[in-house]
Amino acid sequence: MFENFWYTMVETVQSATSVLVIAGGLTCIGAVTALSIVKVSKKSAGLAVLLTALASCVLMIPVISSFNYLVKAKVEGTVIDEAKAEIRAQKAEAQRLITENKLKQLEREKLQTEIAAAKQTIEIEALNDTVKLLENARLSMQSFQKILELALLQTNLKQTLVKKEPLSKLESGLGLRADYYYDEILVVITHDITAKFGVNLNQIKISRIDGNTALISGIHPVFIGTSKNITGFPVKEKRRVNYKKKAVDSVIVQNDNASVRLADTYAQTYETEFQTKLSKGTELDFMDAAVVQLAENFLRVMFAPLYKNIRFDKAERPDSLPIMEYLQKELTGTNQRKAELVEIYRDLTAVQEQLNAQITAGAEDP
Repeated sequence: MFENFWYTMVETVQSATSVLVIAGGLTCIGAVTALSIVKVSKKSAGLAVLLTALASCVLMIPVISSFNYLVKAKVEGTVIDEAKAEIRAQKAEAQRLITENKLKQLEREKLQTEIAAAKQTIEIEALNDTVKLLENARLSMQSFQKILELALLQTNLKQTLVKKEPLSKLESGLGLRADYYYDEILVVITHDITAKFGVNLNQIKISRIDGNTALISGIHPVFIGTSKNITGFPVKEKRRVNYKKKAVDSVIVQNDNASVRLADTYAQTYETEFQTKLSKGTELDFMDAAVVQLAENFLRVMFAPLYKNIRFDKAERPDSLPIMEYLQKELTGTNQRKAELVEIYRDLTAVQEQLNAQITAGAEDP
């Protein structure tokens, strides 16, 4: 800026000086010519012409030089003005390209923020779906957990138990010829049972291996109870078995009161043992495999909307949790992640609005 001002000022002064020199030179030539005509020509016409010629030649030197400078300055000024105009045009073009590049960069940034915002929106929607699934799973499990055991299987079992046990000599009241006979108890018990089997939901634990795989453990079959438990005693008797030639010769049922009471006692003992084992689930443990399979199917249905792969294992992982605790933890974590994504989406929206404003302002600039 200062250089342009200094150059313009010097050029103006030089041009003015040149004009003054030309004007002064021409004035002097005219004055000398007039003086020669008026004064010298009266004495000598040749001397007047000589003085006029000499004065004109001498004075024309600065006049011509100044005129040449003005012509040169004019030509150079024209060239400089053209160069300046070209430079200004190049600067304007460069500025236009810079502005265009800035607009393109802003548009790229805007596109990137739009893509990022779209991704955030998709992830937020996915998390909303996950939250709904977790809520549904938690409510479903709560309804089942109120009864602790989940009844998965009900079956009707009809059994016939045959108990035959030899008695000692002392208990039979006999002590003679034991090698030829012995007493025994024979009890036949029939059961007509409708039993329910299931699992204890509080014992089942779950852990997430990755985003698509869950591991479930702690499935233990439970005998829940019976809705029908009918017992029959078609046979309960004390019998004497006679041997002859080391083979059974005859069997005699003893129907005296003592023998009948003894048979009743043994029958009741056998039944008590059976009912005790039944209540503990050991009597019907052959149903365990079927109960475990049904439990796994049930849990697959419950968690299939959440996980693509569901695995089962008897061993528990250190990070496994009871089902309700696990669902609550997953629900809390998902809601926190959704809140974070919503905040990020708001920031991206603000950046997008700012970029839109910058792009609009840049497009309006000439």
